[in-house]
Amino acid sequence: MFLFQISNYDDPALDTETPKLLHQRLEEHSRRTVPWMWKVTDRLNAHAANGPGRETRRTRYRVYGVFLLALGVFALIPGLMEPRMPALIGAGTLAIVSGVLEFCLARKRKPRAVPKACQKEAEELLSGRRAVDWSKTQMKVCFDENGMTASDGKKQEVVPNDKITGIFETDHLWLVVYDGEKALLLQKKDLIEGAAEEFFSYLLHKIEHGGT
Repeated sequence: MFLFQISNYDDPALDTETPKLLHQRLEEHSRRTVPWMWKVTDRLNAHAANGPGRETRRTRYRVYGVFLLALGVFALIPGLMEPRMPALIGAGTLAIVSGVLEFCLARKRKPRAVPKACQKEAEELLSGRRAVDWSKTQMKVCFDENGMTASDGKKQEVVPNDKITGIFETDHLWLVVYDGEKALLLQKKDLIEGAAEEFFSYLLHKIEHGGT
């Protein structure tokens, strides 16, 4: 059994991690909807990341960059001295610009940015959660063989395991998807019973085996 005592969503890390969770959810839905497109995308990404000669090319770009920057400086300084030589100035500037471009080519690719739609959805989700003082609600969420049970001591909602369709994770959060498009944002610090390192695999097993 895994039991959560819901607390206020006031950790600043949530502003960064919630959009990432929603991005994971969006990508997972896309992969199920158009799997053929993701097969092609994954192959292209794998080739770009691990293709033959990638590290060699990166080193070569750096060497070219240093050489062109040095060449540009040596050409630009004499060109700026009196009497000025426009051709030398132009050649030096071109070499410096080319050197900077070579360094740009040598840089590793940055991680994909989170889509703005996910950022907006995250802001709305967090705004709704933060509008409630959870310390006064005594809301608890339990995951066991009966499914997911949310209760505040007065009323409760039970979601069978076969209605839970997704689980996504970041450093401080889990996002549980159920009943189609509904989602519950859980903070890892709110887990008061059960091992945090086992929760994701437990729920993923239930999802992959139809709730059993």
